[in-house]
Amino acid sequence: MSESRIGSLATAPRTPSPSYEGQIMPERFAGMAELRLAKPLLLTQFGVNHVRLEPGAWSSLRHWHAVEDEFIYVLEGTLTLLDDNGLHELTPGMFAAFPAGEPNGHHIRNRSDQPGSFLAVGSRRPGEETIHYPDQNFGPIRK
Repeated sequence: MSESRIGSLATAPRTPSPSYEGQIMPERFAGMAELRLAKPLLLTQFGVNHVRLEPGAWSSLRHWHAVEDEFIYVLEGTLTLLDDNGLHELTPGMFAAFPAGEPNGHHIRNRSDQPGSFLAVGSRRPGEETIHYPDQNFGPIRK
């Protein structure tokens, strides 16, 4: 018999704060916290992360994925999606998708004065993925 795989935000492992040392605007990521929800329960085909952004924080550098789909669902607060089509205000219950291979550089910012959070869901294709960063002067990163 297989075991039950159950977790909670209170016990989910916190992803180490990203290290953007030596990169552009590392201060933009202060106030971003990420909890891994799927990996601790041994899921391997997709990831689910709970991302919390304090006012002023960014979720990531603007990017797009060559082979991995990405989906976000806003849980709380007013967050702003910046993609190649401009700024889009997102509120609780709204969601956005970023299909693999679609070169639409995106990230989430908290431009409000209150914390916000969202779920980020993405497929996992280790060894096959390339992430593109259209605003940066470094090339694509293979993962």
